[in-house]
This record gives sequence, structure tokens and C-alpha cells, in this order.
Amino acid sequence: MKSIKTTLAIALLVFAGVANAGGGHEHKNHESIGKQVLYEYAQVLEARPIYREVKVSTPIRECWEEPVYHTRKPHKSASGMLVGGLLGGIIGHQFGSGRGNKVATAAGTLIGAGIGHDAVNGDVQPKKTLTGYEEHCKTRHRVSYEKVLDGYDVTYEYRDRRYRIEMPYDPGEHIKMRIQFAPVI
Repeated sequence: MKSIKTTLAIALLVFAGVANAGGGHEHKNHESIGKQVLYEYAQVLEARPIYREVKVSTPIRECWEEPVYHTRKPHKSASGMLVGGLLGGIIGHQFGSGRGNKVATAAGTLIGAGIGHDAVNGDVQPKKTLTGYEEHCKTRHRVSYEKVLDGYDVTYEYRDRRYRIEMPYDPGEHIKMRIQFAPVI
């Protein structure tokens, strides 16, 4: 009976040791295997926000309407040139005799054609006509600078000594500290 009790006691101790150790599978940080880990809290004395300046570019679209004109070229007529040339030739034919008559007729025809052309067509300029409006847009960027919270400069006290650390968040009144003890060999 003594041997059964002894065997049960040894088996219990072995299983309790394995259960307590967790088989070594639940430790994610291999450095802490074999070390004793405790947690303590340190008093936060001050947590000052740390800001950094960030450039922000905001697109702004500006639109406006512009009138659209189309140019129309006037139709030039040759009728004035024909009538003017005919009349100028007739009038020129009345002057001179012989060979001078032919020169006067030709000169009258040319001068009459020029006068007839200018009389009918004049100094006709192309006409501009408003046909509507077109929308034009452009995008410009307004640049501004903003302060963005970047973290906290934390001063805390642990065992009558002051320490400073930069943290990404405000820790509140206490900081949870992980204390690790290595086994003495």
C-alpha cells in the first residue's frame, strides 16, 4: 500500500510540474523561458503631448464661363468687278484714237473693275458672332499646416527614481511595468 501511495505522490508531482510549466508551448517570447515575470505599476507624474506639423494640400476647383465667338467670312461678289470693268472699258474707249484708244479702253477697264469691286465688297471685315458660352475649370491647391498628435513624453516614478519615456498613447495615472527576474545559476 505504501508503494502505491508513493507512486501516486510521485505521479502527482510530475503532472503538477508539467501542468504548471504549460509544456513550454504558451511562451511566445523565448527569452522569458526559465525567467520569472512579474508586473508592477509606476506612478505617472506627467504626460506631455508631442505634436508634429503636417503639410496639408487641399484641392480647390475654380470654374468660370467664357463667351465663344465664331468668325464668319463675308461672301465676296465678282459682280461689282464685272460691271465696273465693263463701264470703265466703255468710258475709256471714248478717249484717244488708234492705238491710244486701245490703251485707254484697257486702262478704263482695269480702273472700272477696281472701283466696282470696292463699291460692292468695300473693306468687308470678317464678322464675329457670339454663339454661346463654354465652361473652363482649373484646380489649384491651398496649402496649410496642421499640428498632429505624435505621442506623449511621459515622466514616471518607480522605486523613488524618475524616468522618462516616449509613448504613442497617454498612459493615464499608472504605467504597467514588466519586471523579469533571471534565475541565479
